Amino acid sequence: MFTVPKIKAPSNYTYNASANKNEFADASVASNSLNLHLLDVYKIDDSTVLGTGSFGSVCECVHRFNGIKCAVKSIDKKRHTAVWDIKREINILQSIHHPNIMKMHDSFENESYLYIITELYTGGDLFDYVVNSINDSGCVPEDDVKSIIKAVLNSVQYLHNNDIVHRDIKAENLVFANNKVDTKVKLVDFGLSRRHGKNDSKMTTQVGSAYYMSPGILKGSYDRSCDIWAIGVFCYLLLCGYPPFNGDNDYEINTATKNGCIVFERTVWDNLSSDSEHFVRKLVGPDSGRIDTVNGALGHHWLK
Repeated sequence: MFTVPKIKAPSNYTYNASANKNEFADASVASNSLNLHLLDVYKIDDSTVLGTGSFGSVCECVHRFNGIKCAVKSIDKKRHTAVWDIKREINILQSIHHPNIMKMHDSFENESYLYIITELYTGGDLFDYVVNSINDSGCVPEDDVKSIIKAVLNSVQYLHNNDIVHRDIKAENLVFANNKVDTKVKLVDFGLSRRHGKNDSKMTTQVGSAYYMSPGILKGSYDRSCDIWAIGVFCYLLLCGYPPFNGDNDYEINTATKNGCIVFERTVWDNLSSDSEHFVRKLVGPDSGRIDTVNGALGHHWLK
C-alpha cells in the first residue's frame, strides 16, 4: 500500500520569508521559475488527503501570499520510472486554459518528488455522481446529461484544436468544481495525454481504462477519435447507470468492445428520448456512419 509522504523541507532549507509578495499576487504565477522551494510558496496540509495512487498522493495546500486553496499532487520519482511522462503532463497542463479543464498553477521538483499544483475541486467526481443517481428508470436526468456532455465535448474540442489527445476520459476523471447548483464540470488527470496532430502517424500504445478503450486502442492503431468513443461510453453510463461494454474482467470487457454489440434495455431507454439513443449509437456503434470528431458530436441534433 502506498504511504502518503509528509512534505517536509530538506535539512538545509530555510523558509524564504522575504520573498516579494507582489510576485505572487496571481496564484497562476510559475513560482518554480523563481528557483523557490515548494514551501516558500505553499503551506501543505498533509492531513487533508484528497486521493492516493500507485505513484503518489494529492493533498490540500494554501498559497502563502494570496490565501487561495489549491491541490498538490506529489509524485514519487522512484515509483514512477517514466519521469519524462510526468514532465510531458506538466508541459501540456502549462499550455492549456479552458473553463472545463483542470488549471495548473505551479510545478516543483526535487531529487525524490515532482509536485503539481492545481486548482482545488470539491464537488466530487462523476463516477460517484452516477452511483448516487441510479434509479429504477435510469440514472442522471437527460437534460443534465446533455449539459455535461456538451461541457466535456467543448473541453475536448479545445484540446483537439491544439493537437492534444487526452486518452483517459472517464467518469473518474471528470469532476465538479464545487457543490453549487451551477458548478462547472472539469476534465482532469492528463497523465496519459499527449500531443498528436491530425496528420501524424497512428498512435499505438494501448492506454486507458478498459470500459472506455476504443476498438482502435485495442488494436494498437488509433487517432484522436479515441476521445470521442470514450465520451460515447460515458454518455451511455450517465443515462442508464452502467457501461455499454461490460464483463467480469478486462479481457471480457475488451472482447465486448471489439464485438461492438450494445444492448439498450427498454426498461431504461424507453424513458429516454430516441435522440439520446441515436447519439450514443453514432459515437460507439459500428464503424459505418460513426461520428468520430468533436464537431460531428457537437452538431448532433440531440445536443441542439
